[in-house]
Amino acid sequence: MRQRGVTLVELLVTIAVLAIVLALAVPGYGSLVNNIRLSSLTNDLVSALNLARSEAIKRGVRVTLCKSANPMATEPACQISGSWQDGWVAFVDRDVVGQRDVDDQLLMVWQGSDHANIAASNFNTFVSYMPDGRSRGPNNLATGSLNICLDGNRRRIILNSTGRIRLQKELC
Repeated sequence: MRQRGVTLVELLVTIAVLAIVLALAVPGYGSLVNNIRLSSLTNDLVSALNLARSEAIKRGVRVTLCKSANPMATEPACQISGSWQDGWVAFVDRDVVGQRDVDDQLLMVWQGSDHANIAASNFNTFVSYMPDGRSRGPNNLATGSLNICLDGNRRRIILNSTGRIRLQKELC
């Protein structure tokens, strides 16, 4: 009667091949995960901007997207000291521009990300859309960008004066 099995040499060769394959695959997997995180966060922010613009046009009122340090609170508020990666809030902005008041209707809330850094140019605290779809930031600036950096890669969300969005890939 013959016994079947694996010799120690065959087992060691199999483990060595597996270790080599994993050593090649793991760094690529980390990069893939970071690219997915960056794309997801970029898509979330672009979706929020598109929602704010379309609601401003549809409702015929100013709609604002602002950064918020407490987006998941019962009554989330815009915060000058907060950071875009903490989260953001979209609302119908009827009174004080760039600040959510009690009477302002909340449209959507997004929780931010711990993985990325989001910086802004001309839209440091908020982006508003006028009823005709044009964008406005603090000091009535019409153009600017939001820059999302993660693991050395950047996605720049560029807004022109008509409120249209363009994406640009860069290095941080």
